[in-house]
Amino acid sequence: MRKLVKSFGILIALGVVLAGGLIAVAYAVSASHLSKSYTIKDTVIALPTSAAEIAEGKRLFESRGCAECHGANLAGTTFVDDGGIGRFSGANLTTGKGGLASHRSNADFERAIRHGVGSDGHPLRFMPSMDFDRMTNQDVGRIIAYIRSAPAIDREIPQQKIGIMARILFLFDKIPVLIAAEKINHAAAHRESMTPARDAAYGKYVGATCTGCHRETMQGGPIEGAPPAWPPASNITAKGLGKYTEETFVNLLHTGKRPDKTAINPIMPWKNFSKMTDTEMRALWLYLQTL
Repeated sequence: MRKLVKSFGILIALGVVLAGGLIAVAYAVSASHLSKSYTIKDTVIALPTSAAEIAEGKRLFESRGCAECHGANLAGTTFVDDGGIGRFSGANLTTGKGGLASHRSNADFERAIRHGVGSDGHPLRFMPSMDFDRMTNQDVGRIIAYIRSAPAIDREIPQQKIGIMARILFLFDKIPVLIAAEKINHAAAHRESMTPARDAAYGKYVGATCTGCHRETMQGGPIEGAPPAWPPASNITAKGLGKYTEETFVNLLHTGKRPDKTAINPIMPWKNFSKMTDTEMRALWLYLQTL
């Protein structure tokens, strides 16, 4: 009996040592990656001034999910507060106290949106730039113009905290959004603009915003970095959407209801996507049918 107890004690001690070693390695590796510096060439972004273009910037900001982290008033909001993953808040983008707009250039905003890199050259944390790195200069300009039009709101953002579970997941490449800058081709050329059209090419452009959950293949699966309670993302390829028609797919984006009238899980941000244009929705459908 004493030998058995001793063996269990050794196993427990070994487990503690291994766990401690894993934590130490995860912390050291993630800290090293977070301290990396990126040199991103400035991109000249023309900002529109018309009310119509700024309104389009607002629509893009909302339909692409930016408000989920930065808030409907652009003053930032805490979107993750979990002991294991950490605490993450979107920045206050206004000119108010604690905001960024008064001391960030257009190039700074462009680097944040498309490259996931801050004004200091270090990677931003939990900024899903992989969804936006292919966005055209025109659309980026519209979004920045909308940001600069926002009323000043005073709000100091809580300090970001990376939980040890997030660091361990990062060690095994299971939470790429923690440092999206590592997954982006920073030398890639960007289109100046893209004419909206009801075709698969434009649908692929629109669909970039879906890749954060549904992945590049659109085949879905566990959402990387999401809380364990979240369901996996659905397969939205032609096979996965087999029970849908173009009309029921568009209706899903408008109402959050499946063809059988049941509601989809609220984790799916259909309220954001409901602000897509009809052309965007139908182009997205055509693109998904090619997969």
